[in-house]
Amino acid sequence: MPLHAVEDAFKEALAEGVFPGAVVLAAKGEEILCHAAFGARSLVPEKTPMRPDTIFDLASLTKPLATAPAVMLLVRDKKIRLDERVTRFFPNFGVFGKTYVTFRQLLSHASGLPAWKAYYEDIIRDQRAGKVNFVASRAAKHYVFEQIHREKVASTPGTQALYSDLGYMLLGETVEEITGWTLDRYCFDKIYRAVGLRSTSFIDLTQLRARRLEPI
Repeated sequence: MPLHAVEDAFKEALAEGVFPGAVVLAAKGEEILCHAAFGARSLVPEKTPMRPDTIFDLASLTKPLATAPAVMLLVRDKKIRLDERVTRFFPNFGVFGKTYVTFRQLLSHASGLPAWKAYYEDIIRDQRAGKVNFVASRAAKHYVFEQIHREKVASTPGTQALYSDLGYMLLGETVEEITGWTLDRYCFDKIYRAVGLRSTSFIDLTQLRARRLEPI
């Protein structure tokens, strides 16, 4: 496909509202054939243009690109089994109908856990109340994990699929509990660096304050 056809396709997608912006890079070997930005990288609170060097937040793709592969490595190394109970590692999780939830159910969004909960509101409130840099703290992360452990199921585990952020957050906690590493460090060392992904990483929230970064 000619490169101008690629650019036309992106422009058409923008005009149709498929996405607000995008960056395309096409290369052959070491030669970059096309590297262009289209549309906007943010729409609120103000519209800002996309740039070729824009770093994208993979958001929910963290599940298939980080958490799930990390868990699969633990399965490969026989650290966990897919059909064993989560309560083996987190006994307090087995309340409100969650006693028999398995790692397979977490991975397949069939654990019965709710889709999401606004735990961040409590964390932001505490930081505004005086807990300096609480958002980036280990205590805040553990607070979220504890809330997930105490959650009631939205449906009987194993009976239906409900896309759940909570389930994958719990899987991330499992990786950290077993390896002794933070999820970001484990993924970088065991997955990204291993396959040569030099620019894929997690956002270091501690740097938001130290370097005065402003996420878009």
